[in-house]
Amino acid sequence: MKQYERNLWVLSLAIFLASISWFQIMPFLPLFLEEMGVKENILQWSGLIFAIQSMASIVALPYWGKLGDRYGRKAMTLRAGFCLAGIYFGMSVCRTPYELAFLRFLNGALTGFIPGAMALIATGTPQKEGPRAVAIAQSASAAGQIVGPGIGGFMASLFGYRGSMSVSGSAVLFSTLLVLVMVREGPREVSEEKTSILDDFRLMLQSPVLASVMLVVLVNSFFMSAVNPVLALHLREIGRGAPAWLAGCIFSLPATAFVLFAQRWTGYGDRAGYDRAILTGLAGATLCGISLSLVRGIWVFALFFFALGVCVASIAPSAGAIICLRVPEHFRGRAYGMQQSAVMVGALLAPITATQVAARLGIPAVFAINALLYLAGIAGFRALVRRW
Repeated sequence: MKQYERNLWVLSLAIFLASISWFQIMPFLPLFLEEMGVKENILQWSGLIFAIQSMASIVALPYWGKLGDRYGRKAMTLRAGFCLAGIYFGMSVCRTPYELAFLRFLNGALTGFIPGAMALIATGTPQKEGPRAVAIAQSASAAGQIVGPGIGGFMASLFGYRGSMSVSGSAVLFSTLLVLVMVREGPREVSEEKTSILDDFRLMLQSPVLASVMLVVLVNSFFMSAVNPVLALHLREIGRGAPAWLAGCIFSLPATAFVLFAQRWTGYGDRAGYDRAILTGLAGATLCGISLSLVRGIWVFALFFFALGVCVASIAPSAGAIICLRVPEHFRGRAYGMQQSAVMVGALLAPITATQVAARLGIPAVFAINALLYLAGIAGFRALVRRW
């Protein structure tokens, strides 16, 4: 097996374990706050511990990506992995919500394991194989999102929330040691140009390629992050009498669709162009969003929600492929960090916006407004592609 192929499979396994470690903790953080004794203002505390990581990540991820471009992506991936493992172990012993909020801030400021591993794959794989390799790694992350909550519930029932966090820390530590021992980073192109983080963001906005990628990633992140806070309430409303497990299955449908169809979208993008794959996915997502705002049966809703997942499965692999093929090698670490920052911006703004829209116009309006956002994304992306 060639070294870049070994790197791909080792890093994909590491990404899968890291993704599981997060998604087995994330759904239970509000319950962990209750276990700490937070009775009043539980919603405010829950919102804070989710938002504070996103706020820190928006600036931190491009910074670590910049250091990776300069000093090595493997070194930054290892740094992020050891920091993340330490944070999980710290969460397992923290006693107050203030300590938890501080650790969540560090989670956003010091980590970046998955973006670092993605950059390591993209820059260490031959350019022709790069898009397929990135899609495999992204599928590994989505697979962790599917199975993580179930594993987390099982671990919490066996060991409690603190024990589950210790298991997450151990999984990330194992992943990091795996990268340390088995992954080799080849020669890399290093830019002699001295730039600040603000300079890099300015370059991103001035580059039609990077700006178009960040736009569609932000639009997609906004939709998915807007849906999460209201989905359970909407399913309860349209699925009266439906079994409780059905809601959990519907939650996982977009990630399931990603695992099943990401490689297909990559093949389509390779043949027809990755910009065309993104536009096709955005058009389908717009129609699905409008349909989701209109249907009132839970089974039909599940069908369109899965179809939405199939459509948006085009976006992340195609965006990663565009970075891999069109962004200079010495800037790719920063580019992947910025891509993740765009995800975090959506994750920060969308829940607040969605809950306000739902309170004033009803939950179906959330899907309709986000469909219009996809439509605006099509117009903006097409305008930027013309400038490539």
